[in-house]
Amino acid sequence: MENDALDDCEEEILVYLEFKDSVNIEKYRNIHILGIDSKNPIVQMDDTFYIGKYDNPFGTYLFFEEDPSPNTDDPLFDRLSEKNLKYVCKTRKCIQMQHAYVSPKEGEDCVPGNQSNKIDDDVKAVNFKTVQEAINTFKTEYRDKTLEPILID
Repeated sequence: MENDALDDCEEEILVYLEFKDSVNIEKYRNIHILGIDSKNPIVQMDDTFYIGKYDNPFGTYLFFEEDPSPNTDDPLFDRLSEKNLKYVCKTRKCIQMQHAYVSPKEGEDCVPGNQSNKIDDDVKAVNFKTVQEAINTFKTEYRDKTLEPILID
């Protein structure tokens, strides 16, 4: 019962990616697709990045998988091929992927370990006796800040 609830939460999406460069997918250990619902999804394969753009092909892309237990209608006359495939699904969308080069930001703020965490030292601790007192205080502070008059010279 609990396993059924987990299966309902997961969604599997099959995506057809077409790379402009020759890419051997099997040499990568980690593949992540970011922003699959966005206009330009990003694919990260280990340390390599690709930026995509949706494209409408002229035909339909079909997905097949290997059939581990192929069968024939007539075993006497039908020969099984070496590789048997079965239909999985189809799509009319394609994502054209192009290699993206990522370069580090320039400047002092971008050096790892050199981030300056500026904390205001003049922040005072606030103690409230009740939750309602805290809500009322924050309401009045917010109202006073938003209703400040704007002086125009």
